[in-house]
This record gives sequence, structure tokens and C-alpha cells, in this order.
Amino acid sequence: MTSAASPLVRLLALLAALALPAVVAAQATSPDAAQTAASATSSASGDDASSDDPWEPFNRVMFDFNEGLDRWVVKPAAVGWDTVLPRPVQVSIDNFFDNLKFPARFVNDVLQGELDPAAVTLCRFAVNTTAGLGGFIDWGTGMGLPKHSADFGQTLGRWGTPPGPYIVWPVFGSSNPRDTVGIAADSYLDISALFGDLATLAAARVVQTVNTRSLLLDEVDAAREASFDFYIAVRTAYFERRQRLIKGLSETERGGNDDLYFPDYSDQEVLP
Repeated sequence: MTSAASPLVRLLALLAALALPAVVAAQATSPDAAQTAASATSSASGDDASSDDPWEPFNRVMFDFNEGLDRWVVKPAAVGWDTVLPRPVQVSIDNFFDNLKFPARFVNDVLQGELDPAAVTLCRFAVNTTAGLGGFIDWGTGMGLPKHSADFGQTLGRWGTPPGPYIVWPVFGSSNPRDTVGIAADSYLDISALFGDLATLAAARVVQTVNTRSLLLDEVDAAREASFDFYIAVRTAYFERRQRLIKGLSETERGGNDDLYFPDYSDQEVLP
């Protein structure tokens, strides 16, 4: 009984720790995406139709919960963090955590048949881990090795798996059944999850969450203020970003029109 339950307990604990950055990702966008989200309509078509929201009453409750968590817990901590740490230090910390996403990105690049991006991901990790002092310095981008998104939810989409209805999870934020499975799968490929205990992993996620939020203080506020209904804006931006990633239209994880907040997912990367 205990041995059978152990993997499930470990998975749930890993997901709880991995969810922390998703709080940040939950209700925010990158600078350009803020305006995109604010002006986006609730109409879309195909795989990411934003009308596929049959659980909207539940989703709005969870969305409000995540908003409150950000406003009263994460943002105040991020403001203090931003006051204490210079921006270059925050960027270095962000680079470090981004470097830890290598296993999930590499494996999913291969599963998607994207061998060139997989090679870039491998070379980028090697360069930033060695010359970049464990990933704190991003030499890869300057050497023509840009970072990009690759997660198992995206892989399933490439394989033709339908997304299912939109859902907002508490803490995790925007998702759907396909991407929820992706989060669970990718959690086992996180470097810190492979080599650290759960307490260390949880502490690292707190640091990552606060640091990421501190880098986006102005952008998140601007996105909220520009949106008549932030729930719809975030939902639309989420659908659009996932569609671009699955279709291979976005080459950078934090491009001008990408949502910074999404569970990179693993990504996830960052909207609820």
C-alpha cells in the first residue's frame, strides 16, 4: 500500500512545488502581450476556440482566488524583492531557473521530431551551464542559440490530441486537460526535481516565483488596467499562445507577443 502510494505522493508534492511559479504566471502577460490580451476578443476558432469554456463559473472563482493570492501574497513579496535586488541580479536568477528546464525542453523537442531545436537546446544548455556559471549568465542567446518553449502539453497537441475544455486551476492557473497531463509529465523532467529533495524544490520555487514576479511588476499592472474583463483577456491570450506554440509559430519563450506567464508549464511560461 505504502509503496504503491509513494509515486503518487511524490507526484502531488512535486506538482505543488512546481505550481509556485504558475501563481506568477497565472494572471500576467509580457509587455506587448498585455495590450494583445486587452484588445483580444473572446472569439476564436479551431483547437483553441475561447468559447470552449463550459466551466466558466468555476473558472472565474479560481481566477479570482489566484488574483487574490497574487495581490496579497506574491506581489508584496516581489515588491520587496525588487527593492533589495538590482535588476541584473534578478535577470541572472531568472537565467538560472530557465537553464533548469533543459531536460523537459530537450525531450519534448525530440518527441516532436524537432531535431534542430533539440540540438540548439542541448548546445545552449552546455554553454550556459559551463561558461555561464551554472546558467546565471546567458551566453547562448548571444551565440545564436535562442531559448524556446517545448513542453509535453505542446507535444500532445502536435500529436493531434484535442485540448478539451478550458479550466483554471487554483495556483496553477490557465490550463486544459491536455496541458494538465503535460504539467504532470514535465514535472518528472525538472532538474531540481531529479536531484533535490522536496523541501529544497519548494524553497527554490518560492525564490523563482518571487523573482519572476519582480521582473514583471509594471507589465502585470498594465495588463490588468488595460483589460475591461481580465478573465477574458487572459483566457484569450492563453488560447492564442498555446496555438502558436503547437503550430510552431513562436520561436522564443518570451517573445514580444508571447505570454510570459504560462506553466512552462512549463513552460507554462505565463497565464493562468
